[in-house]
Amino acid sequence: MISQSNKQGWRNPWMLGFAAIVLCGVLVNVYLLWNVMRTPVRLLDDVYSVKNHDKQDAKWVQQQAGRATLGWQAKLHSPQQAPGDDRKTQDADHFILMANPATIELALNDRDGKPVQGGQVVVTAQWPGNAAQDFSATLYEVAAGLYQGSLNFPRAGRWDLLIKTQRDGHLFELEQKVFVAASK
Repeated sequence: MISQSNKQGWRNPWMLGFAAIVLCGVLVNVYLLWNVMRTPVRLLDDVYSVKNHDKQDAKWVQQQAGRATLGWQAKLHSPQQAPGDDRKTQDADHFILMANPATIELALNDRDGKPVQGGQVVVTAQWPGNAAQDFSATLYEVAAGLYQGSLNFPRAGRWDLLIKTQRDGHLFELEQKVFVAASK
């Protein structure tokens, strides 16, 4: 007979299994919440925060409008880029570097297709999981509108590149995700 005072129902293997599944679900959710609070999500720009979300969005819109008015066109290339896939130059996820250190080339043209000369180009490479892995490198002009430099990635994996070019008070920013396949 089943009653409120019968304690043997809790010893049923089905009940114990169900309780174990519920407990595992709760523990996994606690771990995920703890992990999110311990390692916050990083974006390309370190000054971005939730408190000034509206200001940052307005700044981004202003940068995009300035970029469109400037009309510069940039093409990122690397001699160590993985061969074979034609999408690699169009799709950011297919930009794969097969060497470390990797040589990066940036071809920069103005609205009329003429090379942009005399610019200062800085590449900031960010590892999404750990700010201690981030580094910067300068690209130097080797030909008219062609900037080249070497990036020494501390580890293989997916990296975010923020490329900033300044010339005559104009700022041009380009973001690129790359996957570094070769390690040191």
